[in-house]
Amino acid sequence: MVSVNNYSEKIREVNLQTLPKVLQEGHEFFLEANAWYKQDQTVTKSIDLYIQKLNDHLRQGNDAAKGFVEKFLKMHNQVKTKHQLGLYIKSLQKAILTKQIRKSSLQARHIAKIQDTLIRQYNKLPDGGKIKITINKSWKKDLELGSQVQPLNGVGASSSTKETPKLIEKRKKSLFDSMNEIDERPSENSFRLAGDLGKLLGDLERFELAITLEGDQGGGKTRFSYQLANGFADIDLKVAMFSLEIGRKSDLVRRMREEYLEAENRDNIFITDQLPEGFDTIRKAAKDFDVIIIDSWNKLHVKSTEFDRLRKEFPNTIFIIIFQRTTQGTIRGGTAPLFDSGINLEAVKVDDTFTNNYVVATKNRYGVTGIQYNITQRKIINSFEKQENGE
Repeated sequence: MVSVNNYSEKIREVNLQTLPKVLQEGHEFFLEANAWYKQDQTVTKSIDLYIQKLNDHLRQGNDAAKGFVEKFLKMHNQVKTKHQLGLYIKSLQKAILTKQIRKSSLQARHIAKIQDTLIRQYNKLPDGGKIKITINKSWKKDLELGSQVQPLNGVGASSSTKETPKLIEKRKKSLFDSMNEIDERPSENSFRLAGDLGKLLGDLERFELAITLEGDQGGGKTRFSYQLANGFADIDLKVAMFSLEIGRKSDLVRRMREEYLEAENRDNIFITDQLPEGFDTIRKAAKDFDVIIIDSWNKLHVKSTEFDRLRKEFPNTIFIIIFQRTTQGTIRGGTAPLFDSGINLEAVKVDDTFTNNYVVATKNRYGVTGIQYNITQRKIINSFEKQENGE
């Protein structure tokens, strides 16, 4: 697995924030002291011990993860029933909950993608339904390469060991894909919300997806967040709304529910106005829900840097965060979330009637910026829609 020689390459595959504190400190020590690895016996012993413990930690989660990857590969071109998919998913989730599979596992990104893909297919199937599992070529190749990872001999292999040209070529091929091999079809993880919300946001990818919503006071940020909640619930995702600006028993909440949440989607949407464990309340909810909506971030009383940490700690959870503006027009607490999120939305107050207020994407990694979406009409209102339809 990890050795002194391959450390800089292998450590990139590890989510350092999920490691125990002692291993995070060991990583910092390695970065500071590895230049003296062969020159100082104390440094040599300390680094060897750190890498041994790191490998032990990674191996605990990697063996179980590898088994699930191999089982998934065997499903390729096989017809599976909804019941069979359910058994695999439950077994996988149990392994994650019992920490047989760790977030720091080298297979973690594969496991997250497999889980997301199969859950989505499971939810689409009727009771007793069947589906043929087909893994696209590039992903299958990536999974097969990942499942072949074997521990390296010795934690402190000699630096004189050299790669042969054949090994170098093999390493290049495992790390890189030719641009000609990139699948022309959208990622199997991509999805789009229905209607004009889908046109506004584009083809989304669930991994580390975060959306910020900021704008003028009275611009309609909260109302639009209800429309987003309805859109995600409509594709069978579980949504948790932290209504920290408006109490959940407020009549305004009831009226927005009636206006923006379709009756058949309400079972997928939950609301609270409480943070009994502070910021940890958000973190715990992120384990149980597909989408977290926070109105607003400023009520959490945490640094804006926690936004990106939250996004990376729960990569399969979609975060939609409302930010309040200062009198100078900037978001309170710093602009870091605007750089970290995939989509930045701005609610623009046109006049006091509210009927002309709109949302516009000022940044969008998944679609087009500049599209204006009228909050009251729930429709695209500028010419981008016509261009998209080729009119």
